Amino acid sequence: MPIESQSLVPVMDCSEIERSVDAYLDGEFDGREKAEADAHVAACARCQALVAREARQHAALRSSLRAALGPEASAGRAPPALRARVIEALAREKRPLWRRVLSPVPMAAAAACAAGAMVVLLTHSGDDGLLDEAVRKHNRGLPLEVTAASVGPEAIPGWFAGKLDFRAAPPRFEGSDVRVVGARLSHLKEWPAAYYRYELPRGQAGLFIVDDPDGRFAAAGREIQVGPRRIRVAAARGYNVAMWRQDEIVYSLVSDLDETALLQLVRTAQADVRR
Repeated sequence: MPIESQSLVPVMDCSEIERSVDAYLDGEFDGREKAEADAHVAACARCQALVAREARQHAALRSSLRAALGPEASAGRAPPALRARVIEALAREKRPLWRRVLSPVPMAAAAACAAGAMVVLLTHSGDDGLLDEAVRKHNRGLPLEVTAASVGPEAIPGWFAGKLDFRAAPPRFEGSDVRVVGARLSHLKEWPAAYYRYELPRGQAGLFIVDDPDGRFAAAGREIQVGPRRIRVAAARGYNVAMWRQDEIVYSLVSDLDETALLQLVRTAQADVRR
């Protein structure tokens, strides 16, 4: 009997749809992720109902926010300058922060909370969003598009040529037993990214590489001096994350190592960003 092609089997399952339904509805998935999600939702009545229910809640919340920020809003909701800043911030973010701020609030109370939530939006840092994005993408474990077994680890940076507008060369982890497994195209919010997956002596790690010539990428966490470089270290969802910059290139290393072991690993990293 012929073996069924694995490429026809959707990667996503119900638990992944449940965890990422907000990102799915907000259009955060890349092309492959969306195709995997669409394939599962089309075949799963339970997830169809979940997506439809969440879409209705999104629409109701957007309607409440439009009413709070619109020109016909009653006096005392928010001054025009504040509304303009909020609208600009919402347009700039792919995943609006108000969605995360209001997500624990029952929908019946969302409209009443809208004006107050806007103050939180304007004062909330976007750093945690980048951290959460890196951890979420790594944790999903999407299929690699190129593997070290197929092309050799030294050829992987060249695979990204023409796919990204910068040279996505990973650092060399000198003197450490770190093995690159493979890579894929990804993104962290609006930043196109290269993603490398590593096998460590104890655990795994994922490395995101983005190009940030304008210095807009703001890393979360505590700043620590590690050898010649300053890095930021943070924790989320059981992972530790280290982020650092080498000229215009930003590295985000997500790992299940403890913080001490992660810092030791970062200390061995020697950047290789030749154009």
